Amino acid sequence: MEWGTGSRGSYRKTTRIDLAMRLLLVRHGATFENEQKRYIGQTDVALSPRGESQAAQLGANLANQTIDLIVTSDLQRAHTTAKAIARHHTVPLEPDSDLREINRGIWEGMTYAEVQEHYAELLVCWRHTPAECQIPGGETLFQLRDRVARALERWYIAAPATVVWVTHAGVIQVALCHLLDVNLNSWRQFRRDNASITPVRVERVDGTLVGSIETATGLSSGSIQPRAGSVQKPV
Repeated sequence: MEWGTGSRGSYRKTTRIDLAMRLLLVRHGATFENEQKRYIGQTDVALSPRGESQAAQLGANLANQTIDLIVTSDLQRAHTTAKAIARHHTVPLEPDSDLREINRGIWEGMTYAEVQEHYAELLVCWRHTPAECQIPGGETLFQLRDRVARALERWYIAAPATVVWVTHAGVIQVALCHLLDVNLNSWRQFRRDNASITPVRVERVDGTLVGSIETATGLSSGSIQPRAGSVQKPV
């Protein structure tokens, strides 16, 4: 058995050849902006009181899980959620800027209604063929996919057996598209609520990282969304 080191200590390493990694995709707790249905993107906002409660419950739900490493977006809403989980484990908590939400450009801070009023044509494109349009000043889904794929490769090679990613809706949606080989225009089928947990088995097949969503887990019911959730605005 080998050991890797992180900012908060050591984690178990294995020799990554054909071994699978269990990846728990966790969306951060709620923010006031989520509740107001605003496009947040990479704007760094805090959890709301409801979100803080959700984060504490996530920590309790995952307290009895074997976890080797926790990786978090460096945006505070994710980092605060990750710390609530890490409180129950003596494992590294590693920030990774590649796990940030998609940059929403000029839409950041706007409500869905405001975007509909001022950018109606672009919004139609974003709702129907999101991979084919770009919000001015923001990222494309392909750019987001590239950094998500980079993060997947990085943490798979690091080789802990079970990794928690605490991140954002867009990152989770794109990660699932990438691992399940789903067209990015269909990313909304993987919409996840705040404080959800999606467990995924990740392995390398013919040189490519692929995944499958676990449908039978030991996690608390009500916290897991192994199947596609309902689409909620804004997305």
